[in-house]
Parts: sequence; structure tokens; C-alpha cells
Amino acid sequence: MPRLTLRTLLAYLDDTLAPVEAKSLGRKVAGSDEARELVDRIKRVTRRRGLKTPVPADADDETADPNTVAEYLDNTLDPATVKQVEETCLGSDVHLAEVAAVHQILTLVLTEPVRVPPRANRRMYGLVESPASRPKRRPNKKLLPVSGTRPPELDRPEADDADAALLLGLKRYAASDSWAGRLALVGIGAALALILVCAVYMSLPHRGPNPPETSPGNSFAQLTPTPVPPPEGSVPKPKEVEPKPKEAEPKPTKKTTDEEPVVPAPKALDPTELSAALGAAVAGEAVAAGAAEPRPNLSDPIAPPDDKVAEIGRVETSRVLVVAQDPGAAGQWVRLKAKPEDDDPVLANVPVMALPGYKAHLLVGPRDKQVQVLLWGNVPEQVPYRVFESRVKFHQPPTGFDADLTLLGGRIYLKSKVTGADKKPAGAKVRVRVAREVWDITIPNAQADVLVELVSWFEPGTMYARKEGPAPRQEARVAVVAGTASLTAPRRFKTVPKLERKTQVDWNSGSGALSDPKPIASDLEADPNPPLDGEVLKIITRTLSDAATKVTDKNVVRQVVEGRLEPPPGTPDRDLVARLAVYTQAALADCTPAGGEHLKPLVDLLRSELPWLARQSAVTALTAWVARDPGNTAILRSVLVNKGLGEETDNEDAADRLLRLLRGFVSPTKPDPDRLDDLVKFLGDKEIPVREAALWNVLAVELETWVPLPLERGNVNVGAVGAAVNSEEYKKFLASWRTKVDALKKRPAPVPLPRPK
Repeated sequence: MPRLTLRTLLAYLDDTLAPVEAKSLGRKVAGSDEARELVDRIKRVTRRRGLKTPVPADADDETADPNTVAEYLDNTLDPATVKQVEETCLGSDVHLAEVAAVHQILTLVLTEPVRVPPRANRRMYGLVESPASRPKRRPNKKLLPVSGTRPPELDRPEADDADAALLLGLKRYAASDSWAGRLALVGIGAALALILVCAVYMSLPHRGPNPPETSPGNSFAQLTPTPVPPPEGSVPKPKEVEPKPKEAEPKPTKKTTDEEPVVPAPKALDPTELSAALGAAVAGEAVAAGAAEPRPNLSDPIAPPDDKVAEIGRVETSRVLVVAQDPGAAGQWVRLKAKPEDDDPVLANVPVMALPGYKAHLLVGPRDKQVQVLLWGNVPEQVPYRVFESRVKFHQPPTGFDADLTLLGGRIYLKSKVTGADKKPAGAKVRVRVAREVWDITIPNAQADVLVELVSWFEPGTMYARKEGPAPRQEARVAVVAGTASLTAPRRFKTVPKLERKTQVDWNSGSGALSDPKPIASDLEADPNPPLDGEVLKIITRTLSDAATKVTDKNVVRQVVEGRLEPPPGTPDRDLVARLAVYTQAALADCTPAGGEHLKPLVDLLRSELPWLARQSAVTALTAWVARDPGNTAILRSVLVNKGLGEETDNEDAADRLLRLLRGFVSPTKPDPDRLDDLVKFLGDKEIPVREAALWNVLAVELETWVPLPLERGNVNVGAVGAAVNSEEYKKFLASWRTKVDALKKRPAPVPLPRPK
């Protein structure tokens, strides 16, 4: 049976495998998310316009050589070069499109019969002089036209247009054709032209006939505008009508008294106005019939958010670090406080962020129609989950909505604080924009609590590219943690009328599909207030509150955070203070070159004398920051090179090695044995930051978690991590991890737990 490689996948797509092999490979593709995403990517890049041809990076670059591609498709390359070609294709859309297109062209050429016109055959032979060719040689039967018969006038000179038609696989329009055939072609052309004219005429807007007068109860009567009575004195007096003979039937006359004004004839509606009016009437009938809410008009486009900057809400929680981007200073974050006298409102269309570890309630909207938004910041020491800061941008809500927001990253919880006309709690409707999705969430009452989340992460095994490469994977979900809610995705024509408690609907950028409701995988990860007790959590709470207290001026957030990155020796809980500051420093760094400058302290921390756990938190923070935006890899690489990560001759290579490890090098639950062996090599790297990132990946596999948090120091020789790579202490440390990696390679794959009913 064939292995699932890039070459076999191309053969599977172009249908060149044997039926048994195709069936076996199809099952493998269906069971692999990575294979399905690669199939989608191949189809996408081969259709993309504007892709250039591969350009060799240097003289030794074989992946851009056409001969190498040909040998790869012929399966004659050595394994090392095959691996290099496939890694290049997976990391570059240009190379992947080139290989896939060549494979498709070869499939068509080798499977379809060749059609060569006789005159074209003679012209090709005429390009080479004798005796290398015989220009007067007649083509054999294989080179005859598709009809399979030799035309009697084969030697007669013909125009180039006849051969051009045969090159396209079409029938030649020659003088020998019958008049009936020619007339049939002319008739077909005329019929097509007539159909085109009719279609254009019917697509033009036309004014329809006036609708008939109907009774007031009819829906068409409701669509006509309400007649406006004429002003006083403008109605002419009725003329006296002379009596007529009885045999003459009287004509009906209209009353023009003040009590009954003249009713004008109904005005014909424009087709677009008629469609909108009918939609409103249908929605009104649905409400009158007792429906919970009007049926959404899913055909309407989603309007972009209002871009005005205006006051829209306020912070409700005190002693937390909630910051907003200063509209007047790019990259500057200012603190928002809960006290009204501080005059720190939440503004629309200005990014607002709860820093890692802080939970802050915000109230959005007018006083009687407020929606409570919990910005849920987190650090791995609280919940070992891939959520750190919570970033949101609020907008002025459109008609029919109580709130409109864009979730830029992290997690929020939504609750209704709306009061009805009777001053009692009521439901709310919130529009949430997440990545490429738009979700309209209806919260029926004040008891419902809805989670919305967006995280970005590099898939394990994602190929590394210095500039252009695969984008990070985005994962989003809507989950109900209390009560019930309903969800509508207007762009997808999909509605979930009732989302029960402890159920969720998720989406990811790989498949691009919105799932059906399913149970929440982990209640601990979804709970806004997880039941976590312990001395470490008390220290974390105290440390976070102390940091918030030190920010006395709203413009000194970054200065306070940077001052806590390297606490002096003797500081209580020194490593924990540094770790929390590391996560905050990465959150404050924007996805711009200017934001990358704020990552330099974290790079310095990787080589500092701080406790080992602080250096591991820097790896965690940089891993999350790189996956926040596709361009962050190039930004961080520039920072690493400028900081001189390695020796002068090895500076750029050391930066590349570190970035490979920061971009999801190995899966913690299904590790690739070859990549585990590579991790052992990285553990022996001469650069401490590379060793730290390699150890971070190994710990992720050992603990089977996406965010390794080695609080148990017994599994790591802390003193040996920063030792010289050639020291005896570090050699013992490396040997112990080689043994652990060998055991991890033999560990059986985890069995998925059954979902709760």
C-alpha cells in the first residue's frame, strides 16, 4: 500500500493510482487533518494567479532545478533530496504550485491521445535540415487527425488557421464541408446571439404595472403609502350634477368632502423596494404569530462596523490591568481604571486588552441596554491552556443589536444586563466578529453565560520559512457555560436555535467549516472561575494585584512591566514575578516592527541568570506571540539577528533554529519519532536559547500538553540547563534526556476519552 507522501498525494489527486491503492490512500487522507488541509492548499495554489516561477536561493539550491523536479516526479531521487524537495514545497506556495501543476500536465499528456495536424507535423520536421530529418516524410496513422482518415488534399497548402483548430482538438472548418453543415453552424450562432440579447433585455430593470386596489387587510394594501389628506381649502367644491333619465345608468362619482379625502391610485414600487417591504411584512407576521424573534434575513450582506471613535462603555472591575491602545500614539497602551472620576471610558473602535492573568468585567451600551463582557486573561500557572491576553474592539451596535464587537484574540464571556420596559432583566443580542466569521448570539436572559474564544497556534510539524510560509492555524468557538443561547451565522446560512449548557460550536481556519453543537471537552478549561486552590495561586493573585497597584499613571504600564522582568536577587517569589511580567511584556508587543523592539528584553532573558522557569516562560510567551500573526516570524527573526543570538558566522542559522522550535516543532500527543530525535540534537546546541526551546518541546511531549508548565522541578536538573554544553554536568543531563526520548518514542498513542452525555 502507498505511503502518504506529497508525491502519492499528487498521484491520488490526478487519479493515476491503481483502484486498490487509491482506496487505501483515500482512507488515510480522510483520517488526517493535515492531509486534507494540504489537499485544499494544493487546489488553492494551483488556481492562484500571479505566482512566479521558483528562483534558486543560491548555486546549491536544487529544489528550483527543473531536472530535480522531473526526477522527483519520476521517483528517481535519493531519499535525502526527496525530503528536501518536499520540505521546500510544503514551506513555499510557489514550489508547491509548480510541482503540482507539472504533475497534472504530465498526467494529461501521458494519458490523453496526442493529436498532431499533418501540416504542423511537416512544419516541425522542416525546422531541421537533412539528413537529421526528412521534411518530405508523410505522417503515419498515429499523426492523422482525430477522424482517423487521411484527407485526399494532404499535400495541398493550407492556411495556418486550419491547423490551429486541430491543435485545440476542434473540427476543421474547411472548404470541403457541405453547405448544410455551414448553415447549421450559422444557425446555431444566430440562436445563441438571440438568447444573449433576450437575457440582457430581461436583466434590465423594468417598471411593472400598477398593482390592483385591494382591501385594507391585504398585504399589498399595507405596502402602499398612507394617503395624506389635502390641506384645507385645497379641495374643490363638488359640482352639481343634473338629473338624468332613469333609463340612463348613472356613472359612479368620487366623494370629495373633508370627511373622506380623495384616495390616490396606489403607486407602483420599485422591485428592490418591493422585496424589502415584503421581507418586513413577513417578519412582522412571524412576530404576530407568536415567534420568539423575526426570522433572520440571511441573504442581506453583513454591514461593516461603524468606524467612529466614541464612548461606548466602562470598566467595572478594580485592581486589574485593563489597557487600551492610545489613538494618538501607535503602539502605546494606556490603563483604563474602574473609578468614574478617572474619566477612563471604553471607546469604540479602539483595541482594549486585559493583560495575562487579569479578569475584568466591562459594561457596554446605554444604562438600560448594557451587555457585560468579561475579558478573561490567563497565565499557564492559573490554567494550562492556550489563552493569555484577551483583546477586543467594540463598535456601535447596528439596529436590532445590543452590542457589536470584534474578538482579536483570547477569550471573553457575555452576559445580559438589559432591562425591559417593566424594569426587569431581559435578554440581549450581540454580534461577534471572529477572524473571518460573523456570529449573532442571542442571550435569552440574565442567567445565561456565553463563552467566545479565538486562539492562534502553529500546527505541529509546520514547515519553517524565513519570510513566506504557512499561516498559523486559528481556532474559535462559542460555548454556553450557563443557561442556554442561540447562534446565527448569517454568512453561512446556518442557525442553532438552542445551544444547551455545556455545549459548543467551533470553527478553525484549516477546514473553514462551522461544526454542529457538541459537548465541551473540558469543563475546567471553559469555566470562567475554575476551582483552583493552592499556595501558588494565592501568590499569583497577590503578585498581579501588586503590579496593578504600581501603575499609578495610566501611561506607565510598559515601564512598570519592564521593571519586573528581572527582579533583583532576594525579591520574594522572584521567578514567579518575572514569569508574570514576561507574559505581559509579550502581550504589549504589537505585530509590527516597532512592537518587535519590545521583545528584545525577552531575548535577553533567555540568556540571563534568572531562575530556569523564568526562561521557560519566555519560550512560552514567544511561541504564542509568533503565532499571533503570519508576519511575526520575520519580525522576531530580525530581532534575534540584531541581538546577536549566535556567533558572527552562525548568527542567522541560530535564529532559524530557534524559530523552528517556536513554531510547533512536535506534537505533544502524537509526536513524530524523527522529530524527537532532532530534539535531542537541539538539546545539545551550543546556544542556550535554542536548548531552552528544545527542552520546552520535549516537556510538552512528556506532559502531553500544548503549554508545558514544569512546576515539578524533580523532572529537570535545573542547574544543568544553563551549564556549558561541553561540561560533564550537561553531558549527564543530555544523556538522561536521550533515555527519556527513547521511552517517549515507545509510548503508545493516547486513547481519547469518551465524551460526556
